[in-house]
Amino acid sequence: MKFHIEHFTELASTSSMILQQASHGAEEGLVIWTDYQSEGRGKPGQKWQSPKGKDLLFSILLRPPISPSKAPFLTQIACRSVAVVLKNKYGIDSVFKRPNDIMIGTKKICGVLVESSSKTQDRIENAVIGIGLNVNAAADEIFPTGVSMKMLTGSDYSREEILAALLEQLSKDLAGLYGTEAKFHG
Repeated sequence: MKFHIEHFTELASTSSMILQQASHGAEEGLVIWTDYQSEGRGKPGQKWQSPKGKDLLFSILLRPPISPSKAPFLTQIACRSVAVVLKNKYGIDSVFKRPNDIMIGTKKICGVLVESSSKTQDRIENAVIGIGLNVNAAADEIFPTGVSMKMLTGSDYSREEILAALLEQLSKDLAGLYGTEAKFHG
């Protein structure tokens, strides 16, 4: 899968921007990330909040050859990809808490929101995977039920490097849905 990455300083929502671009024919693999979202979305009816310039906030446009009934698999795949990168690249153990959270103990480090649309029952037309990962936020900058990579290790991290690692892992993990050997082309 080839990714086309666009960065913005501030957006209402990366997922909203992807959905808008998808309606105008954007290609699969479009990735939009931002330093700040004023209207980031979480679980239905909830808002995802993050301090400016501290965390990794991004969405990816997919058009997987699956039926709408299989859309929940995209959430599970994305959560698994985040957990693998946290463990293998940064030494941070996490667990997937259904329906869409990655947890460190009782604290949330990442949320995943998948939104999809289709015109038929046979195939998803567009799927957007939105990911919010707490990277460099301090304890007083996020909800008391949250935790960041920096809070766990004391280190600052490059959001660009984490994004690249997550996209590479997602590409591998999504390959099964596409029935092909997906490759990250950055």
